[in-house]
Amino acid sequence: MTKSFKLSSSSVRANLKAHSGLGLFIVALLYLVCVTGVVSVYYPDIEQWEQAHIANTENVTAEQVQAALVNVYQHHQQQEAHKGDAAESLEDIWVSLPTADMPRFTVGAAPAHGENEAEEHEHMEFHLNADGSLGETVSHEWTHFVVKLHYALTIPGIWGITLVGMIGMVLVAMTISGILAHPNLFKNAFSLRINRGERQQQVDLHNRIGVWATPFILAIALTGALIGLGQVLLFTFATGFHKGDTTAITNQLYMPHPEPSKEAAPLMDVTPIVEKFQRDYPDLKAYFLAIHYPATTAQTVEIGAYVPDRLAWYDAIQYNAAGEETKRLGWPDGDVGMQIYASSYRLHFGHFGGLPVKLVYTLLGLGLCFICATGMNIWFRRQLQAGTPRPTIERLWLAAVWGFPCALVLTGITNFWWPMASVGIFWITSLLLAVITFTSTQRRQISQGLRLLLAVLLGLLLATHISHFGSNSLIGASLLVNGLIFFALLALVFGLNTTRSR
Repeated sequence: MTKSFKLSSSSVRANLKAHSGLGLFIVALLYLVCVTGVVSVYYPDIEQWEQAHIANTENVTAEQVQAALVNVYQHHQQQEAHKGDAAESLEDIWVSLPTADMPRFTVGAAPAHGENEAEEHEHMEFHLNADGSLGETVSHEWTHFVVKLHYALTIPGIWGITLVGMIGMVLVAMTISGILAHPNLFKNAFSLRINRGERQQQVDLHNRIGVWATPFILAIALTGALIGLGQVLLFTFATGFHKGDTTAITNQLYMPHPEPSKEAAPLMDVTPIVEKFQRDYPDLKAYFLAIHYPATTAQTVEIGAYVPDRLAWYDAIQYNAAGEETKRLGWPDGDVGMQIYASSYRLHFGHFGGLPVKLVYTLLGLGLCFICATGMNIWFRRQLQAGTPRPTIERLWLAAVWGFPCALVLTGITNFWWPMASVGIFWITSLLLAVITFTSTQRRQISQGLRLLLAVLLGLLLATHISHFGSNSLIGASLLVNGLIFFALLALVFGLNTTRSR
């Protein structure tokens, strides 16, 4: 006679701890994506903040564009001249044109792929001086780190993007299930019981913010999932409809590169092409121009542009070496699926409607972070009332709530001296703070200590930027970013004083 399978009580407890730990891990990653998402709303501003001393540019002529491309091409040729047969050819040279969001004029070049097409090659990019000569190297390493932390958790390849896309789907499921689990949620949308104890306050705030932010949360989660899982969907559609050929789909979504050629030709003059684009497409605002395979018989020009006041913002026009238009991407005028895909980027990051929309996204994004934090806090209180407290997991959660922002701000400080070390500094700092909270037993002291540490780091970040850039820290995009840092610091100090007085 077979015996029924039954776990011992110790095994059950161990499995419950493992289940709770896994849940904490998933929610911690969701929280990290939300925190970095709030910062990523300002990535064009933070790029300018990183090099606050660079003068802004408002307008660029077609002749300046051509001069910039010639200068970067000649710079590359001079660098490669001594290498002989080992000299690298260029796949692209480009200019980034000034826009309202990014009023900088830069020029760059990227070498062609070698035998390994997946191999990444370092590109060069420069700000341009007033006379058109190459100026300081473009350095936006911290901005790129924060954005990559948001969309891929710094995990290389397709895995990180896919994981974040799945987290977006988890957020969608949590939002819908939260609404279904509270049938009176919308009925009590204005109910806030502030005199019924800390747990009831957190429950009400969690539910009320969740109700009012539901459209925002669903929009952010769905667009994030679409962006994150786009590569997986691409592979799936390619397998199902194009026999695994992903190029057939990417050529519909993006402008295809021409076939390379090793036969030399004079570098194109893009001046008449820029003027033709301005005449033919007055409603489009060009923000980059690239020559693919420059100074070869395969060279073509691609102009990328955005459509003001449209969520389906991106378009591109391609021209051959004779200056004739050969293809238009047409995202803004595409079918419904293409327009949804094209709209997802602006909708996800809040890059429409200017600063007011960014500020609204900031408040709603912070509300989403608060929902994550209070959701876990409510669960901890219920476990305590049920006689099954989770003190270790609760301390680790504090390490995530306050430790992730501490580590993020620390990378912003160290970026001024070690811009390439941000990934290591962030994860090592987060791990150290988790170890410290794991070994401690004083929950309240941990919470106050981490918040105090975050306030000190924010003050150091502000002071470091001002010491590096002086008066340039208080103009333009730098004033906006430093102002937000200052208000975050004030909020933390106010919260700490309130907690101590209580």
